[in-house]
Amino acid sequence: MNAYEGTENRKWEKISVLMVGTGGYAGLYVKELLHGPCASQFEIVGAVDPYADQSESGRELVQHGVPVYHTMEEFYQKQAAQVAFIVTPIHLHAYQAQYCMEHGSDVLCEKPICASLKDAEEMMAVRDRTGRRLAIGFQWSFNESILKLKQDIMTGLYGKVRRIRTIVYFPRGLDYYHRGTGWAGKRRLASGEWLLDSVASNAAAHYLHNMLFLTGNEVNRSAEPIQIEAEIYRANPIEMFDTCALRIRTANDIELLFYATHAVPQKQERRPEFIIEGELGMVTLCYDKEREIMTGRLIDGRNIFYGEPSADNMHKLSYMADAIRGNAHLPCIPETALPHLKCICALAESFHETPQFTDDFIHYDEDTRQYTCIGLGETLNMCWERGSLPYEEGVSWAQESHVIALQGDEISFEKGNGKRKV
Repeated sequence: MNAYEGTENRKWEKISVLMVGTGGYAGLYVKELLHGPCASQFEIVGAVDPYADQSESGRELVQHGVPVYHTMEEFYQKQAAQVAFIVTPIHLHAYQAQYCMEHGSDVLCEKPICASLKDAEEMMAVRDRTGRRLAIGFQWSFNESILKLKQDIMTGLYGKVRRIRTIVYFPRGLDYYHRGTGWAGKRRLASGEWLLDSVASNAAAHYLHNMLFLTGNEVNRSAEPIQIEAEIYRANPIEMFDTCALRIRTANDIELLFYATHAVPQKQERRPEFIIEGELGMVTLCYDKEREIMTGRLIDGRNIFYGEPSADNMHKLSYMADAIRGNAHLPCIPETALPHLKCICALAESFHETPQFTDDFIHYDEDTRQYTCIGLGETLNMCWERGSLPYEEGVSWAQESHVIALQGDEISFEKGNGKRKV
């Protein structure tokens, strides 16, 4: 239930907000908080970003009279905030979230939760000790159409879910990897802090998490991965990977297939699509021009038309307002996000170095400043349609998958699944 229902004549005081981070994706938060529907619910009372003057949104905050600080310590010495929105590089999430909770703020931290399981445990421990709220900003998990679909899956409308297949192409060039302070695509910082920044942990993280989220047995829980067959690659000169093909087996015996890449030409950009296969029906997400179409089809002939998963990516802010004012339910908390992080950590543990596409398949475009793999889009699409991995299809550049077993926080792995078409 929305915390604002039945309160038309009641005037709420605005919720005070600390913005931690102002540039990049944080600019969407700033725009929403200053000019969108959430402007009536929240007031930005301060921002923390030593580079605020380098972004349009940071400069706009200054123009609106919002005090900007270099550190959170400086902010909390002078001010307080009911909630902190953390939109910063991955390696900063754990410390910043803990500091804000320790100083009296609830927290909405952008995805992913952080870069290590140890950091995630410490974040949850501080949350539990302080009694603050901690939400993780996987925006599809706050979307009403996704939540309705999850409810239908949980109640058995589609029967036992056997498999979900997801594919997404987000072409990215060197400008993407050289943005900010140069942390993109790195495994660790020079200081030793974990980053694990990859296509699966950052730009396309939502869609890997979404499969785990939809197959969780509770509204704010995701399915636990117990095995991953993984192929990861890079066309870019980075430490982590810009391309992945994953087959994940969950504890509730569901197969999740995930194909994502940055290494296709700009003209091959492909928004996320998925197919959910159940005993009693299936659900597809596809597109009619720019319009998302998410439809369930049951074997008894019924069709169910869900809303658009990306219709309101800032709906998570309204959820935070409802939680702060009325103790409303938060659908994505650290426990919800942990299975995604376990997958990312398992990949890093298994692949100490990322395999590179063979030289004869790598192409560099001077105009777009982008590295791509020739034919990659067609290959991943074939695998998505067949439910296979590139090595199994006999693709010349493909390497045997790593088979990774996960049990709790324990990870073990071996190279090769032995399956290959000839």
